[in-house]
This record gives sequence, C-alpha cells and structure tokens, in this order.
Amino acid sequence: MTVDPVSFRKALGCFASGVTVVTAMDAAGSPVGLTVSAFSSVSLVPPLVLICLDRRVSALDAFERGPFAVNILAEGQRELSNRFATRRDDRFAAVEHAPGHNGAPLIGGVVAAIECDTHEVIKGGDHSIILGAVTRVDVTSEDRPLLYFRGAYAGLA
Repeated sequence: MTVDPVSFRKALGCFASGVTVVTAMDAAGSPVGLTVSAFSSVSLVPPLVLICLDRRVSALDAFERGPFAVNILAEGQRELSNRFATRRDDRFAAVEHAPGHNGAPLIGGVVAAIECDTHEVIKGGDHSIILGAVTRVDVTSEDRPLLYFRGAYAGLA
C-alpha cells in the first residue's frame, strides 16, 4: 500500500511540536542556523537528543560534524522562527546571539539552549537523523514555548 504524501504530511501536522532554531559553525567559521521542529529527547543516561535535517540543507555538514546547539524558542519569537526558516544570507543579522561553550551560537531570549556534540548520524529517507550528545543545558526563561500545529503557530492555553 502506498501512502499519499499529502495525507501523510497532513497527519504529521496533527502532532503539536515545539519550535527550535538549531545552530552551528560552518567550516569557514561562520554561524549557520535553521528552524527545526523535528527535535526530540532520546536518552537521559547518557543525555542524548536528536534533530532531523533534510539532506538538501546547505549547511548539513556543519551539523553532521558538530558541535551544534538547539535553541528552544519562546512564544514571542515567531519572527525569529520565520527568519531562520527562509533562505537568506543574513539570518543572524540583528539577532542577539553569542557563542556557547561548544562554540555554536546561542540565541538570546529563548526558553532553553542545549549544547551538543554530534554523537551519530543516521540516514533516514531524505533526512539525516543527527544524535547529539548533550554537553551543556541552560534553561534561560520561564516564558511559554512557541508551538507549531496543523501548519500554524500555536500557544499553550
């Protein structure tokens, strides 16, 4: 049986997810980042998380090589999510950020930041599943998280 891609995408949209911006440094030492909702915890011992990135992402090698950071966006950061979801050369322009302990950019005003070393990369269909070994966490705000549901931003009731 073949699964219709449109129906599959619609079904996946029924799963509410948080919104993150994952960041790293490319081989030239420039910051790279993109909006990702395919993020999950994997293990507490050892602490592992995963991100899933389309293999067509231009900076994929920076994340597969690592280190990287997962910046969990706050409810008021929709514009930031949109900025990092579109193709543009100046994603970090006018965005408050600083290098984390692992060198990956940490974005200001986020709910939490999780710094990772790349632990393993698994090819899964048209995506790379990147397991990150968590090296540092920082819960930076008590703000509500930015959520995504059925193709639109959402918030907690």
